[in-house]
Order: sequence, then C-alpha cells, then structure tokens
Amino acid sequence: MPSIRIPLALRKALRPQGAGLAAPSSESSGLAPLTPLTYDDPRVHAFLRVSFGALYDWDIETGAIYFSEQLDEMLGLLPGSFPRSLEGWLEWVHPHDHDAVCDELWRSVTEDQPLRAEYRLRKADGTFIAVDDQGVVLRDAKGRPTNLIGAIRDVTESHAVERALRRADELRHVLFQIGSPAMQVDADGRYVDATPIALEFFQRTADEMLAANARDDFPAKVLDYLSPHAAPSDTGVQIEVDCTVRGSVKSLVLTIIPCHIGDERGFFLVGTDISALTALQRELERSERALRRQTTILDERNAALKVLLEQRERDREELQDRMTANIAQLIEPTLDRLSRALSHRPERLDVEALRTNLRQITGPLAQNLRVGNAPLTRRETEVANLVSLGKTSAEIAETLHVSRSSVAFHRANIRRKLELPKRGPHLATHLAALSSDGTPARPTTPSC
Repeated sequence: MPSIRIPLALRKALRPQGAGLAAPSSESSGLAPLTPLTYDDPRVHAFLRVSFGALYDWDIETGAIYFSEQLDEMLGLLPGSFPRSLEGWLEWVHPHDHDAVCDELWRSVTEDQPLRAEYRLRKADGTFIAVDDQGVVLRDAKGRPTNLIGAIRDVTESHAVERALRRADELRHVLFQIGSPAMQVDADGRYVDATPIALEFFQRTADEMLAANARDDFPAKVLDYLSPHAAPSDTGVQIEVDCTVRGSVKSLVLTIIPCHIGDERGFFLVGTDISALTALQRELERSERALRRQTTILDERNAALKVLLEQRERDREELQDRMTANIAQLIEPTLDRLSRALSHRPERLDVEALRTNLRQITGPLAQNLRVGNAPLTRRETEVANLVSLGKTSAEIAETLHVSRSSVAFHRANIRRKLELPKRGPHLATHLAALSSDGTPARPTTPSC
C-alpha cells in the first residue's frame, strides 16, 4: 500500500505513547497484548477510508497524485482508472466548479490554509456527484509546501436530503401562511404539524392533534391517496370531503400534496372550509325539492280547474241550447202571430225588436256589446239590436219614438265604442258578425 505523507505531529499522535496506547498487560487482564498502532498499520488506513471515503496525496512539486481505490469505485471506474495527476483530476471536475476549485487549491498552498471545498466530479456514466474535499498542506523544514493530503467524501445523498428538507420546509412555510386549515402527516397518516386554523377547525389542542390520525378524520377516498400502495404523485390532488367534528358535519375542499424527505414519504393536507357554502347548497336543494312539489301540486290544481272550467263551458252551452229551444218552441210562435197581426202597423217593429232581444239573450251579441272599457248604454244596445236586423235609421226612430238625429248620435257612439273607423265596414255588417260568432266581418267596401 502506498504511503501517505502526514504532518509529523500527526505521526507522533498515531505512535504509542508509553502505556497510554498499549494494550493492558497480560498480568492485569489475562489477555494477550494488542499490537501498538502506527501510521503504516492497515487498521489506520481502514479507519480513514471508512471515515473519509477516498484518500489522496498530492506531490505539489511533481503534480503526481495518489488516490485510493475508493475514488475509482465512487466514480464507477475500474481500479486505477482515474488519472493520477493534477491536470487529469481537474478535467473530471464540473466545468462550473473548475475555477473555484483551483482558487481553493492556490489559497491552501500559498496561504497555508486547510483545504475545504465542495464541487462536482464526473462519473463514468457522464453524471456528476457532489463531493466534500478536505485536506491539509505539508511543508518542509524551510516552510516550502511539499504535499497536500486529504480525503474526498461523496455528499450527493446528504445534499439531496438537505434539499428535500429545505423544499419541504419552504412548502410548509408557504402552506401554513395561507389562512386555511393545513396539516402535515407522515406515511401512516399521523399528524406531524397543524396550523392554529386547523386546530380550530377540528376543535383540538396541539397535543390532541399530534395524538390523532388523519385516517380517523377523513373518509375512505382520502385514505386511498394516503395509502402506502397509492400511486405516487408529484402534483397532488384536490377533492371535496365531509368530516365529522364532535358530532357536526363539516365540509372541506382538501388538497393533498405529497412530499418526500429522503426516503420518508409524507403529505401536506390543505383545506378550504366550505361548510357554510355546503349547508347553503343543501338548503337550496331542499328548497328546490319543495318548490318542485308545490309546482306539481299547482299543476294538478290547474288541471282540475281546467276540467271545471271546461265543464262549466259545456254547462253554459247546454243551458244556452235549452233556452234557445224553449224560446223557439214557446215564444217564437206567439211572436209570429203578433207580427202577422200587426204587419201594417208601427208596433210590428216592437215585436221584431222583442224577437231580437230574446235571441240575443242566448246569442253572442249581447255579451260582445258588454265587453271593453266603454260598454254600450241601454238605448245604444236597443239601437244596435235594430241595426243588426237591418233596420234603417228612419225605422229605428219610429220604433223607439225618437228623432233621426238621436239615432244618428247613438250610431256614432256605437261605432266609437266598438272602435270602428268612420270610413270602415257598415255598422249593420259588423253587428251581424258579432251576432253570429263574435267575429267582426272584414270590410269589403268603404262606407260614406
């Protein structure tokens, strides 16, 4: 094994110092004495390798460097493959770290300072590992630097753990500042930390929270994401859940964010309390159901009312038919006899007016004349009935014992109340249409 030069003080410290480094005598312990430790003892090198990783000895004057085989193993190289020169070693240093490493070497050699540097070394597969390099400069009797001896340790994994811890701490700091219930749980669902808002939400003290488990607070769909067998996710999921807190149901929009600290898996649970919103939504759903029931009841009542109205209309039509039949059978014959007896007298018009009025009792004209904002007066109704029979103004004046100007006045009022234009359909035609089916006749020729 090549020898590594170390300071004289360190050599002396490794040599036996009287009985201090010697094993107990056989007389005192009954055991065979141990071999005193020296620097060249393989046990010393084994200890150094276990404690510091790869060892090296750089001859500053020649530039040659001795590296222990642990460095080849660390970089995935065959034993002895790593270059044993300063230039060769620097070629394996990451380009971004090259200048900083050279500056540290120069400072250690020129200023007699211990070397302490962290940089990246390239592995055989092209990837890089982070190493911690610690060394000390040896000098000759004249104070000139002769060697730099040290050890290189792979700190890639420890750096990854530190970064994971730092990211988890940063994430925790952010999540625990957002003003919502936030909790951190481990892979088994045990609470690791919780914000005061989370404690208030679950109505627990900090000690009670740390003694609880998320598996007791949340439904099965949350536990599926916390299960050790769940598929890993780096983005997290968001689900809406209900949980029971001291007998009351509360609602959360829960965001489950996985986190890793080294090999340990955990989760951040961040919730938005939507209990009030959920309660309002449920109340609205109950109101909607009640409204639908009321609508159904109203529809049923409307259907029943429609049936009643239809029955009433049928009853009215039947009554009208009976009245028409009774008038035709009982009154019309008498009116015919009176009309023949008075055929040459003015009273014949009264008989015809009476006949018309009786027909209007069961016909649509009387009803149509009563609609609108300005219904006809009694006298206007009498004039309208006679006009609908085709009587002239002179005949109507003789029948009603009024002047022809009065008849003209009533005819004008009738046209106005029926909203007939001055130059429109004949009044007699319009009233005849109302008498038949209630539909006014379309004008054919303008009236003068």
